[in-house]
Amino acid sequence: MFDKAVLDNVAVKNPVRGIKVTRDEEKEPRVLTIEEQAVFFDTCKGTFYDNLFTVAVSTGLRPGELYALTLEDLDFEKKVIHVTKSLSYQKFEGDTGKTFHLGNTKTKSSYRDVPMNRRCELALKKQLMQKRVIAGKGTSKPLEGLENLIFTTKFNTPINAQIYCDAIKSIVTEINLMRDELEQFDTFSGHCFRHTF
Repeated sequence: MFDKAVLDNVAVKNPVRGIKVTRDEEKEPRVLTIEEQAVFFDTCKGTFYDNLFTVAVSTGLRPGELYALTLEDLDFEKKVIHVTKSLSYQKFEGDTGKTFHLGNTKTKSSYRDVPMNRRCELALKKQLMQKRVIAGKGTSKPLEGLENLIFTTKFNTPINAQIYCDAIKSIVTEINLMRDELEQFDTFSGHCFRHTF
């Protein structure tokens, strides 16, 4: 279109000449190596979101599915997690601003039972104890309809993507404090745990 404008003397030059448009190029998903997992989980051991990270990498759940987990979704007898919902934080039509929405999973096939390995089971049991402590402190009244979420912030409020990313970033920052510039640990999104699984 700009080339035609130049030919018709409507434009002096084509400002987009030389720009390459990439389409449908698949980006290789980020997957943590075994060494990266060891370093990350050694560093996050004992931190507030350690259980969340462990369940994420042990199950491959999407971040929204993790945020939406309740005790009713856990079957410790059969060692499975029933994935039936997802939690998002966004502004829908009619909302005055961003808010939490508990809804369906991404697709119909996303309704599933995910096996719970021993590491995941222990992390979930520790998280349930941690949740009882947080709820008992009465730091914040849980949002209506979201009182039973397993994974919350320190204030007993739901987790969103920004909180999740910031929690990961703080661990990566801690790792990089003791590393040379050339050996820095690259930050990653919460979805990376799903790819790693």
